[in-house]
Amino acid sequence: MTGKPITQVLNSLSSAGQRSQRRFSRGLDRLITPDRLRNYPLILIIAGSLGLLAATIIRITDPAAHGAYLPDYLAHWTGGRLLWDDSQNLYDPRTQSQVQSEAIGTSVGLSWFVSPPIVAFLYAPLALIPYNVSGLVWLVLSSALLVWCILCLATLAPKLMNHKRKLVIFAVLAAPPTFELLGSGQDSAVVLLLWLIGIRLFQTSHPLWAGAVLGLGFAKPQLVLVIPLVLLATRNYKALAAFSAVIAAVSGVSLGLVGLEGLGQWTGALSSPLYMTEVQQGQAWKMVGLPSFIQALLPPAWGAGIAPLLTAASLPIGAAVLLLSILRLRNTGMDGQSVWIATLATTVTFSPHLATYDAVLFIPVVIFLLERRPTRFLRVATVLAFALMWMVAPLHVAALSQPWPLSILDAPWSALPLAAIWLESVRALRPGRLGVVSQDADSSNPSEGTTLTDVPPVKADRQQAGE
Repeated sequence: MTGKPITQVLNSLSSAGQRSQRRFSRGLDRLITPDRLRNYPLILIIAGSLGLLAATIIRITDPAAHGAYLPDYLAHWTGGRLLWDDSQNLYDPRTQSQVQSEAIGTSVGLSWFVSPPIVAFLYAPLALIPYNVSGLVWLVLSSALLVWCILCLATLAPKLMNHKRKLVIFAVLAAPPTFELLGSGQDSAVVLLLWLIGIRLFQTSHPLWAGAVLGLGFAKPQLVLVIPLVLLATRNYKALAAFSAVIAAVSGVSLGLVGLEGLGQWTGALSSPLYMTEVQQGQAWKMVGLPSFIQALLPPAWGAGIAPLLTAASLPIGAAVLLLSILRLRNTGMDGQSVWIATLATTVTFSPHLATYDAVLFIPVVIFLLERRPTRFLRVATVLAFALMWMVAPLHVAALSQPWPLSILDAPWSALPLAAIWLESVRALRPGRLGVVSQDADSSNPSEGTTLTDVPPVKADRQQAGE
C-alpha cells in the first residue's frame, strides 16, 4: 500500500522534470531564428576580428610581455627550422626554446613542436622566411583553406547551403574554433579539408583516391586513427590499401628525415611526463573532448594518475561503439555519407587531444545532421556547444585559483552537447533515420519565424558505405 504513493511521487517528479526540460529546449530553440542567426554571429565576427587584430598587434610589438603571435604556428615553424639547422634535436625542448627566442628576438614561452617529422618537412619552406612574415603568410593560407572548407559543405548539405548559405557562413565564421584556429596559427583547417575531400570521393565512387587523401591526415594521427578500422568493417579494401600505402610513404619520409632515433624521440616526447603535465593536464581547459572533460572533473591527484589511461583507452572505446553499430547495420543499406560523418564525430568526440581549434571538425557533422535530421534536440545541442565554447576563457579565469571541487567550473562543458551530437550521428546510421524529423522538430512558436533548419530534408541515399 505504501508503494503506490511513492511510485506516484516518483512519476510526478519525473513528469515535472521532463516538462521543464521540454520548456527549456523549446525556449532555447525559439532563439534560433534567421534574424538572430544573422545578428548575433555578425556581432561575434566583428568583435572577434577586432580582438584578434588587437592581440596580434600587441604580441608583435611586445612579445616579451605577451608571447609570440600565432603561438601554435611558432611550434610548426620551429620544427621546419630545425630540419634545416639541427634535425638531431628536433624534439628537444631546450633547442626549440633557443630557436624560438632567436626568431622572436626575445625570450618567450615554449611552443613545443611534437607533431610527426613529416609536419616539420611540410613547414620547412615557410621556415626559410623570417617568423613574423612567415606567420602572416600562414594566416592568409589558413584563412583561404577555411573558406574552401565552408564551400565544400555544399556536398554534405546542398539544400541547407542553397537556402541558408549566408546563415551557415556567419555561424561557421562566428564559431569559437574558427577564431581559435586563426588566432593560434593551427593547421586544423588542413585536416578538415582532407576529411571533406575524402568523404566527397567516397560519395563519387573513388575509394582509392579517398583512402589516399584521408591517409594524408596522418599529420594529426589522433584525428585519422579510426579510419582504417571503419574501412575494414565496411569491407572497403581498395581504400584501406590506398590509406595504408600513404601512411607507409609518410612514415618512410619521416624515417628518412630523422632516422629511428628521431622517431623514438617523437614517441618519447608524446609519452613523457612533461607532455602529460604541460599539455594533457596543463591545457585541459582548452580541450573539448570527452576524455578531457572526465579528467577535469577528477581531483588533481586522481587526474594525474588517470590521464595516461584516458589517453590510451578513450578513442578505442568510441571506436568500438561505432564499429559495433556499423557491423550490426552493415547489411541494411546504410547511407555512405552517414558512415563517414559518424566516423568523424566519433574521432573528435573521443580524441584524447582535441583542443578548441580542432573542434572545427564538428562543423561538417552538425551541418550534415541539420539538413538530414533537424530535430530540436540537435539544434539545442548545437547552440549549447557554441555558447559553452565561447565561455571557455571566462570560466577558466573564474576557476583559476579555486580548489577542487569548485575548480570543475573549468571543465570543458561543451564536451557534453558535442557528445550528444555524436550520439545523433550514430543514430543516423540506421536506414530510415535520415530525412525523418521528430514530431517536435518543427513545433517552434510560429511567431518566432523559421529556424535555420527549416529546409525540406533531402531524401537519404541508399548508397552502401564505402561505395
